[in-house]
Amino acid sequence: MTKRQLPSAEVAGEALASLKVLVVDDHANTVRLMSDVLRAAGVGQVFSAPEGLSAREQLARRAPDIVFTDWRMPLMDGLELTRLIRMAAVRPDPTVPNPEVPVIMVTGHRSAREVEEAREAGVNEFVIKPFTPAALLSRIQLVLSQPRPFIVSNAYIGPDRRRRTELSYSGPLRRTNDPEEVVDIVERRAARETISVELEAMRRLIATRGGVDRATLQMTYRVMQHTRFRARQVRDRMLERASDALLRYAEEVGGMEHCDAEVVGEHFNVLSRILEADEHDAAGAARLVRGLESLIRRKRAARAAVAA
Repeated sequence: MTKRQLPSAEVAGEALASLKVLVVDDHANTVRLMSDVLRAAGVGQVFSAPEGLSAREQLARRAPDIVFTDWRMPLMDGLELTRLIRMAAVRPDPTVPNPEVPVIMVTGHRSAREVEEAREAGVNEFVIKPFTPAALLSRIQLVLSQPRPFIVSNAYIGPDRRRRTELSYSGPLRRTNDPEEVVDIVERRAARETISVELEAMRRLIATRGGVDRATLQMTYRVMQHTRFRARQVRDRMLERASDALLRYAEEVGGMEHCDAEVVGEHFNVLSRILEADEHDAAGAARLVRGLESLIRRKRAARAAVAA
């Protein structure tokens, strides 16, 4: 059965610290969230622009190492910006100091036609909205660790398109009804490593933003969805049960924005402790999850008492 490499987002600290990253998006909240994720991960300098025309000024002034750009923007969208950057390889442009700068498209669009259009424009990688911290960081890892040859021809200017990258990770290639023995131990450990990276990125993001807010709670919900999916695929029952507990609790209280901060924090602690422990210590993991579920029951009871 085919294996798929899990995104780990493990980029050396010194590599991130030396990076200059430009974030281009017309939504201020998205810019702030992406910038916070990148800074929390250790990226040295993060700049922003609300659309492509303003981004040209930042390109000229900052000479970024990586560009994250939204697709749909006024004045000049992400595709137009990418084409302008690549065209400078054959028509020198003083506003584009590096025509080969990696461009990562951030978009909610994922049809085959749109993906091909973006690739034809010279985009290196994609991040699908709504994103998680590891999604952003794994794309940085790709462009740093697996740089593509830059092609200049009459038909195309941009990174070599022969390597196909998944738009978003969808878990190990296992079916939920596969027998237990099908799950590879290496695959399970890789899934655990990925979950650890995601949790640590969320911790850093929350610390950078000074605590949980609506944006980080919504992102936490997506991270828990991914965690539950990955855990389920590799038969990691306690990780699945712990992440599912938070998702069900959020649904009960009417959404992540209504979750008790202590419950969210304890979920992170329990998941981290399970990941740090011996993966064969099922009894220890079960005790941790039972404690978590007991906390949720107490919070649920206290909430009901107040409502009454």
